[in-house]
Amino acid sequence: MTDWVKLAHMDDIADGGLLAVSVQEHRLVLVRDGVVVTACQANCPHQMAKLVAGRLENGRLVCPHHLASFSLNDGKVSAGWEVADLRLYPIQITDDSILVDADAVRRNPPEGKKVTWNFAKPA
Repeated sequence: MTDWVKLAHMDDIADGGLLAVSVQEHRLVLVRDGVVVTACQANCPHQMAKLVAGRLENGRLVCPHHLASFSLNDGKVSAGWEVADLRLYPIQITDDSILVDADAVRRNPPEGKKVTWNFAKPA
């Protein structure tokens, strides 16, 4: 079952704008391109730059630090970069409210999977 969580209203994001939001402890960015809104991870997979400081350009989110760009259709990085793809999350717009699939965010967290280190010495 999908857990839709409200993040913002359409009026909260100007056309071409970006908005930082959170789903529980997970930070995301909403990007608006006309009537299309995309939810993605908040930090660049390259050097963890805050993507909310980036810009929308021809359907791509441009990183403010190294200027690589990511497709808002599939998260693919621009040619020439050996960087992980941008994580995108399903959204729906209902009555002018922007909702994200929180289950999808939890399954594929924007920060990556948490690793628990075991420093216990073997017996």
